[in-house]
Amino acid sequence: MPASRFRFRVRGCAYAAAAAALASLAFLPDATIVSGFTSRSMATMPTIESTTGRIQTARRFAPDDGGDDDDESSSSSLSPPSPTTLSGKDPKPRSPQHESSTTTEPYIEIQDASYFDGTKPDSSWKLAWNNFVRQGASLVDQGLENLGLREVDPLRPPGCLNLRLSNEAVYEAERKRVANGGGVDAHPVSRALYDGGCLLLDRLFDNRPIQRFWFLETIARIPYFSYVSMLHLYESFGWFRAVELRKVHAAEDWNELHHLLIMESLGGNSKWSDRFLGYHTAFAYYWFLVVVYLGSPRIAYQFMELLEAHAVDTYTTFVQENRETLRNLPPPAVAASYYRKGDLYLFDDFMTSRKPGTRRPPCDTLLDVFENIAVDEGEHVKTMKACQDYAEFGTKVVSSHLRYGVGPGGSAAAADDDDDNDNSNERLGADIHRLYSQDAEAKRRQWQEWSESINDE
Repeated sequence: MPASRFRFRVRGCAYAAAAAALASLAFLPDATIVSGFTSRSMATMPTIESTTGRIQTARRFAPDDGGDDDDESSSSSLSPPSPTTLSGKDPKPRSPQHESSTTTEPYIEIQDASYFDGTKPDSSWKLAWNNFVRQGASLVDQGLENLGLREVDPLRPPGCLNLRLSNEAVYEAERKRVANGGGVDAHPVSRALYDGGCLLLDRLFDNRPIQRFWFLETIARIPYFSYVSMLHLYESFGWFRAVELRKVHAAEDWNELHHLLIMESLGGNSKWSDRFLGYHTAFAYYWFLVVVYLGSPRIAYQFMELLEAHAVDTYTTFVQENRETLRNLPPPAVAASYYRKGDLYLFDDFMTSRKPGTRRPPCDTLLDVFENIAVDEGEHVKTMKACQDYAEFGTKVVSSHLRYGVGPGGSAAAADDDDDNDNSNERLGADIHRLYSQDAEAKRRQWQEWSESINDE
């Protein structure tokens, strides 16, 4: 081979390698998709804006050092402190290669600027290509870490949080629940699929609780997508209409979405392999539930009750095993917004057995967040049981705002405080009929007044 041609090929390979390196660096902030930048890029910057607008701020938090439990110390542990280690000394400057690998440094919470992932709706092939590029860069990054060619960031959650979850303790919690009468009378096929899925989760996410929760929350949203799809289909065919049931499912999806965002803010989707498994399982799960719903809505709701009951056991066990650690960590911003500061209308609506405004849980620590999630999952169990009664006996499922007194025109029903009376299907049907009748009468009067004013002119 001529020397000039050999030099040209070598130079071309070098240019290609340089271009690939620049491309991987360009896409590195998106390597963890929603989780965003690693702490390598955020170690010295209190505020960051990415090119996609996803990452708005990066806050540093240090767990409490076990000092006095007065108000000042507790509030300071929940607000963004100065970047100090747990010993109270100023940390040494960290090199880009992370010469210091201590896990006592404050972890960096990664926040989303909004609920939007991406810049705008686009054609499917463009969205798929952009996702392929981002996921490909993340795959290379994970591969280098697995081969030991790239150091794992010690400040990247969730690894730096040192949280644990015992599979045996989760099974023991489930056995106790069943023994106390809280078991689910599931179809044998549903039970077999559930047992197999739990065994697979135990193997894939052993000692990785946040990643496990992210996977579970990704799956947990899918049934509500499929239920609403089927209800739209039935309504489009003129077979069946249940607008209140669709509203409840939308509120349940909104709740599961925020559970998912909380796990993403803690780094639950940081690995490409976890995302690959979660996304493809969710796709298959959606179509599986569509087929089940076509045959039996009751069994579709029953299977979801199995998963939600398992979620209650899992989150409750996790809280028991990590109570002290979680107590000293601050809540993600998205959790505080959902439970305390944001629009709480849908938060009230997914809890069909509670009056709106009666549940406003604390959200001051990460312990509060996971306790709130465990209670949320218990509310989903109640709603799935109610949906099964709807499918079997015709007991209507409506949103809490309608059940407890807020009608379509804003009129109020004289709801009784007695839960037994409120849960009566006949009483509920009468209340709904009265609300719609009052609203229709008010609209009739408005039309009459309008027509009279036109005729007078």
